[in-house]
Amino acid sequence: MTALPLYEERAIYVPSTKTVVISDVHIGIEYEFSSMGANIPSQTESMLKRCIGICDEKKAEKLIILGDVKHAITPSGAIKDERSYMDALSRERKDLKFFLESLSEVVDISLVKGNHDGGLRTGKNFYVHPSHGTIIEEIGFVHGHAWPSEELMKGKILVMGHVHPVVRIKDSFGYVTSKPCWVRATMKKEPFLKKYSSANENMEVIIMPSFNPLCGGMAVNTEGIMGPMKNIVDIENANAYLLNGTNLGRIGSLH
Repeated sequence: MTALPLYEERAIYVPSTKTVVISDVHIGIEYEFSSMGANIPSQTESMLKRCIGICDEKKAEKLIILGDVKHAITPSGAIKDERSYMDALSRERKDLKFFLESLSEVVDISLVKGNHDGGLRTGKNFYVHPSHGTIIEEIGFVHGHAWPSEELMKGKILVMGHVHPVVRIKDSFGYVTSKPCWVRATMKKEPFLKKYSSANENMEVIIMPSFNPLCGGMAVNTEGIMGPMKNIVDIENANAYLLNGTNLGRIGSLH
């Protein structure tokens, strides 16, 4: 069983189960930007078309969303007043309903809960897994803000989101560019097996880029990763790949 990152996309395909996997859709993030004066139109329809296009091309029967399908949690410092927040929340809910209902006509959807997904419940053609993840055959799927279950760590591959990985590179003129990337890593065996005694010590970890291109990114080559697994994933010896498949090599060499 294998999980294949798709060329020039922010999605994975699992051929054996005809499953497409995406992460960190963050529907409604543009409304937070609007509250700060950046009037960006809704990206929901664009992301829906991309997702349906991928599912149609692969003849997928199932879609797994690895958390943070929506964006709003609670009013943040960026929200100037309660009225603007409630307006953004209302528009987000409308967009989320449209996105999920439209997708559920094409594929069955599973959501592994992320830290932005409070209040979401299982519905028609839409199943919500708890934050500790789910496993299909030998591939575990988790958002990444919470510890995965022991069962997931017995698999061959763990696929996670949450990080929004990018690689930040400075050229000889001092200009800095950030590119979304995939991360393929292994675990640091000692802390990994201390936390998960029955785990597969040779497990591979795949960290997905965010499906929503408006999301900010965490520069894995300068900041590492966030979440509870930051000290057991061997990020220094992991490899980073651009969306076009270019292997940038070992992350520890990209400082």
